[in-house]
Amino acid sequence: AGPIRTLAASGIKDFRKMLAHCEAVTPIRRTVTIEDVGNSAAFLCSDLSAGISGEVVHVDGGFSIAAMNELELK
Repeated sequence: AGPIRTLAASGIKDFRKMLAHCEAVTPIRRTVTIEDVGNSAAFLCSDLSAGISGEVVHVDGGFSIAAMNELELK
């Protein structure tokens, strides 16, 4: 998953730069929220996902197909 705004994350060095980078490179052009993660979990717990099993669901707005390196944070 990409960076998500949480209280714990606020203590990570250069976290705001990570968020900005994520917004710039993800296909949805925004960061994922805790609500996005919760909504995905609710879907997976519902009957609507009855046919899904053994899958990894990336709730990251496409961040997993983008890359971030240390140089981009400087």
